[in-house]
Amino acid sequence: MEDENGHRVENANNRVFVQVSGAGRLLGLDNGDSTDYDPYKGTSRRLFSGKLMAIIGATLEAGNIQLEVSSIGLQGETFTFESIPSAGEDAEGISALTTNKDLPIVTGNKMEIPLRKLEIISNSGQNFDNTTKEMDIHVRLYPENTSYREVEWSVVNDVGIESNIAKVESDGHKVRVIALGDGEFRLRCTSKNGTDKTKLISELEFTAVNLGTAYKDPYGFISGGLYDYSKGEVGNGNERGVATSRDGETQVGYRDIDFGPYGSDTITIPIFALSNEEYYLQIWEGMPEEEGSELLADVIYQKESKWNVYQEETYQLSKKLRGITSICFVLQQKVHIKGFSFEKGNRAFEQNDAAAGDRIYGDSFEQVGNNIERIGNNVSLEFEQMDFANVGATKLVLFGRSVIDKNTIHVRFANEEGESSQIIEFKQSEEYEERVFELEKVTGLQKVTFIFLPGSNFDFGWFRFE
Repeated sequence: MEDENGHRVENANNRVFVQVSGAGRLLGLDNGDSTDYDPYKGTSRRLFSGKLMAIIGATLEAGNIQLEVSSIGLQGETFTFESIPSAGEDAEGISALTTNKDLPIVTGNKMEIPLRKLEIISNSGQNFDNTTKEMDIHVRLYPENTSYREVEWSVVNDVGIESNIAKVESDGHKVRVIALGDGEFRLRCTSKNGTDKTKLISELEFTAVNLGTAYKDPYGFISGGLYDYSKGEVGNGNERGVATSRDGETQVGYRDIDFGPYGSDTITIPIFALSNEEYYLQIWEGMPEEEGSELLADVIYQKESKWNVYQEETYQLSKKLRGITSICFVLQQKVHIKGFSFEKGNRAFEQNDAAAGDRIYGDSFEQVGNNIERIGNNVSLEFEQMDFANVGATKLVLFGRSVIDKNTIHVRFANEEGESSQIIEFKQSEEYEERVFELEKVTGLQKVTFIFLPGSNFDFGWFRFE
């Protein structure tokens, strides 16, 4: 077929309308696309790879058969075939002439112009570095007047798993790609083309250098297929996960995970097991045979097995993982692991040890276990990423000891909108004591700094906002 400008269309998937008249009748249409659920007995069908098959049967009379094909936006064609009688064939008993009729269209709609191609266009090249960390990219649709203009964007690796090397900020057919670390990735644009499943995929490859390491986010979801350490037989799991060995030990590790300063000790793992039996699972910080590694959990997974269905299980680790570290799963049986995520705690409303601050500086102080003691002149303890949300905090619970009559402490709250300070006074105590101080309401994301003025002498255990 040709378009309106006379150019031949080889790779279209337009919907084509077929009419048969004269000494023939249309028996059915097929295009070889196993995902196209339109009935064979219709009078229109999508092309697949530019092709469509029409099955035509003769009527009881010999003569010319006219075949007419048409499509929106394309020039129609008419063909003539000759039907001749079959020598010696008895026409008696042949069923009465039947004709095709309109039937429900399952894939797309009758007046559609399907999308044929997605072309990703980057005018800034395909290489990111420390001078080019962002690029604006767009997609061109063919034909431009397609009925289906909605697209979806993602960043994936070579096997189609979402990558942490870059992120996208999408605005329809335009997208801003932001590189986060070194490596290779693909920008993917997809279209469902009037169906409920992805039908067209276009990808453009990119490389990023001199940006450093892109850390994995444990509070989102880390796909099982993103492992970067393994020992034993490891296979591809369902839904881009990972499958362990049926026999012998398997280790699957994930490096460069950024838990932040507060960290987490609660992990959730979607697992598909092949039976209802017990499956023994070890969770390590670091790789088991590497120096500094530590066993954090030795647990059992056991649920009623559902074929090809991941079921979540949550485990408590023996300690919080903080900062940038690695974890490893060790199993002796075959399971499929979809991935994992950690519960993100809100340090603003949990108990925080004084020694767990992000930064401490000043003239004199001493760390004793989880406490900061003998706090003297001009000492500051900083705690970042304290999210008081909209509910806010109106009380500060502080566990400490004042060896002098009174320690005056400035509590400073700072964010992009500015900073403010509130003053509390912790009076003399022989031992560590828990005391509650009223505050003016604090909301939103804040950096909290405890500031001790000249003349201070204070032992700081922990605090909690309420």
